[in-house]
Amino acid sequence: MTNNQLTVAKQEAQPDDFSPAIRATLENGDRLVEDARWLLDLDRHATAFALSILAQEEYAKAFVLHLVQSRAIPWNSDVRRTLRDHTCKQLVGTIMDFLQPDWDEFLARLEGRKQRPLSPKIADAMNIIRHEKVSRDRDSTWIWDDQSPCDQQARKIAEGHIDKQKQDSLYVGVGRTGQVTSTPLRIAPEDAEREFEKSERLSRVFSRPDADFQAEMALEYEIVFESFRLLFGFTTIEEYNKHWWA
Repeated sequence: MTNNQLTVAKQEAQPDDFSPAIRATLENGDRLVEDARWLLDLDRHATAFALSILAQEEYAKAFVLHLVQSRAIPWNSDVRRTLRDHTCKQLVGTIMDFLQPDWDEFLARLEGRKQRPLSPKIADAMNIIRHEKVSRDRDSTWIWDDQSPCDQQARKIAEGHIDKQKQDSLYVGVGRTGQVTSTPLRIAPEDAEREFEKSERLSRVFSRPDADFQAEMALEYEIVFESFRLLFGFTTIEEYNKHWWA
């Protein structure tokens, strides 16, 4: 997390209620997950893989809308553009996966409670969303000289690693000489199962049916929420540091 968070992001008049949009987006994500489940049963692993990632993107869109409604992210044309940015939604999905980890990750996190509250991957995913996806200010670095480089996993997602996997699960790749470079048949069953299980976890970030946020991982959610508020200028570094986990 950087200290360059004192400029308030551009803000437009905000609609009173995003609940209908959140609900519709969640329902579409649920539909995609259900379709992916049927395809897994039919051993159509590549298409199930793609639909699972699409579902994750829909859940991420709902999460962004939730953060807007909760005054952690502003409502403006830049933020609306990110709702159509696949790699941005995949970064948001990574943050949601932090909020709803799998069992192994949950146990590992319990054993390391004294470590920093946000891993470099999650902190830098948030920084990339704020400084590159929303502001589109890639040439103006947000990494100070005394900080380590951007987390490689977060950077790979931002540069399209997950999105390329999604595309490869749907289309045949053809190289410069006409050779086949990839086919959807290369998607392994275990990869499809992994993305499907991740989609189900992300779906549980929200309760049903009223689209209110279900903060089962209350501490992690508070950290993410307040960190976004800091990044977008809704709070100051002094207020942020008053939290016991800061």
